[in-house]
Amino acid sequence: MANNEKTEVKEEVKKEKSTLVHDSICLFVITLVAGLLLGAVYSITVDPIDKQNEKKKQEAYAAVYDGAEFETDSDIDKKLEDFNKELAAGKISSEQMGVLKDVVIEEVMKAKVDGSDAGYVLTCSGKGYGGAVKMALGIDAEGAIKGIQITDCTNETPGLGQNSSNSEWNGQYVGTNASQDLTVVKGEAGSAEAGTISAISGATITSSAVTRAVDGAFQFIASLG
Repeated sequence: MANNEKTEVKEEVKKEKSTLVHDSICLFVITLVAGLLLGAVYSITVDPIDKQNEKKKQEAYAAVYDGAEFETDSDIDKKLEDFNKELAAGKISSEQMGVLKDVVIEEVMKAKVDGSDAGYVLTCSGKGYGGAVKMALGIDAEGAIKGIQITDCTNETPGLGQNSSNSEWNGQYVGTNASQDLTVVKGEAGSAEAGTISAISGATITSSAVTRAVDGAFQFIASLG
């Protein structure tokens, strides 16, 4: 009986090991196939998504600098790379808004009108209540904002921070310029001449995020001379 029991135990152990190996192989195959399928889907969709994002960006640039054409500049790209490093290191600050460590300037392009340099368009962001508030800016040759469009504020609170996308609010940045140190004020009207931005009611954090991003953009444009 003892020998038979030992044999049965050995057979049971072999079955368990065989089942474990089988299950592991099945799991590996399923994971591999799923990974290949996801990779295939990504490769199919990434190009159309990139094209759509590029189209939206160009439309935003056209909206913030009407009548201009846009081109990249390798010298600006290199200076922007260094400037973003200084931003991330907390070396860039505004007297009114403090350290601009949360600000990121993704891209700066030259704006040209009738073939001549007429300023810049750029994409930048500041950290709001729920995440980055992203925007496109058009800045003329004198360093003044010609146009602004909030391109992503989906992480902000609906009815509050998401109101930053309303032109009635963000339009107050138009006319401010790189010589100013912008500040956010509560409960009173803002003034482009004074460099004051009226906060969105109940969304001062979002208002400050946009203002810091604009301040950062101003400082970079000013650094280009």
